[in-house]
Amino acid sequence: MKRFLSLMLAVMMALSCCITAFAATKYQPSFEIASESVYLADGNGNVLFEQNPEQRMYPAELTQIMTAIVVIENIEAVGGWEAEAAYEMSTQNFLYENRHGIISTGMLAGNVFTADELFHAMVIASGYDAAMTLAKLIAGSQDAFVELMNQKAIEIGAKDTSFSNCHGLHNTANYTTAYDMYLISKYAMGLEKFKETVSKTAYTCEATDTHKKLTWNTDNGLLASGNKHYYAPVNGIKSGYSSEIGRNVASYAEYEGFAYYQVCMGAPFELENEYNTALVDAKNLYNWAFTEFEVKTIVEAGSQVGEVPLELAWQKDHLQLMIGDTYRALLPIEIDIASIEYQYDLPESVEAPIEKGETIGKLNFRHAGEVIGSVPLVSAEDVEQSELLSGLKNFSDMTRSFWFKFIVIVFFILIALYIALMIIRNYNHRKYGNFKRRKRL
Repeated sequence: MKRFLSLMLAVMMALSCCITAFAATKYQPSFEIASESVYLADGNGNVLFEQNPEQRMYPAELTQIMTAIVVIENIEAVGGWEAEAAYEMSTQNFLYENRHGIISTGMLAGNVFTADELFHAMVIASGYDAAMTLAKLIAGSQDAFVELMNQKAIEIGAKDTSFSNCHGLHNTANYTTAYDMYLISKYAMGLEKFKETVSKTAYTCEATDTHKKLTWNTDNGLLASGNKHYYAPVNGIKSGYSSEIGRNVASYAEYEGFAYYQVCMGAPFELENEYNTALVDAKNLYNWAFTEFEVKTIVEAGSQVGEVPLELAWQKDHLQLMIGDTYRALLPIEIDIASIEYQYDLPESVEAPIEKGETIGKLNFRHAGEVIGSVPLVSAEDVEQSELLSGLKNFSDMTRSFWFKFIVIVFFILIALYIALMIIRNYNHRKYGNFKRRKRL
């Protein structure tokens, strides 16, 4: 045990530590953030920055990310992407009443589109009409479709989200959080159809006998080259706004092998010198993430890191340990991994038999006194059990058990009673034997 502790102490002094997913309070950008709620994390879920991530917010057109998920996962049941649906007069009237007559996609009641065309209109141009038409195609009604959206939100883990419509027009019953929208966006980007469509800046729907030729352009300024907000690493996802809730954007960006998801919600609705401050926040945060942070390898899988006392093995009293998984962390560029604190979580000893690769404990990484990640510590070797030592151990364990002690106590009580009985019997035998002999005389 002393040998093990001394080795651990030497390792901890030589390697002191840091991080996998770190809190936003530890890394604060130098610029101001206009958005009320923000969540920024890399592709592995490591959080780089967050601000009010669990505060209830209104998603506006970001709602359509969930609409897209439900459509993709249910489209085959209604005939696939070539299935057709008509844009109904009731939908058009609803949008004219609730969008002040503004219909951005150019669709008119009676137009017939394929599901694929409607999907492009919704994902690229945030078409409310396309979202409502798809919802009815998939579920038969808006209410039934919204039920599917909420079921999917629960499945994804968006526990503070509730949808009341499929299009995103403002409704206080239609809410989410920046963190939940991150989960939803990340899930959506795992669907190839969504990832492919959301990266497009424009889509042309050719004329048919029911509608004229229509072209839909992205409403995401981060994605469109020539836009003042354009940021080349961005590959999607959606922006949204309304006077009631301000401006939102959910986005995904890749650069030189690094990838980030970001959600900015509740930026001021009014433009600042013609700039959308939600998009300004997003662009600034991406620049900060890509230029000031990098992924660093903290430990490699298979690296031997010490030993733990071993029992029940012949002529071997310590088990060699190694790192179970490679561990990488997102860190500021200036931080040296040699400044990392390691904390070993191991049993006092282990018993043979042990198989190579078997988990023995874990290695925790600490930063600023807080555990922020860990990797398993596993056996670096196979160790057979000694039958002799195992037998002695089993016998020793048995002698310490309650029932063994109980049986032994009962046994000795019975022996004592038996001896007492024999003493009394012999005493009576001698006493009454002498009495009988005197009587005969």
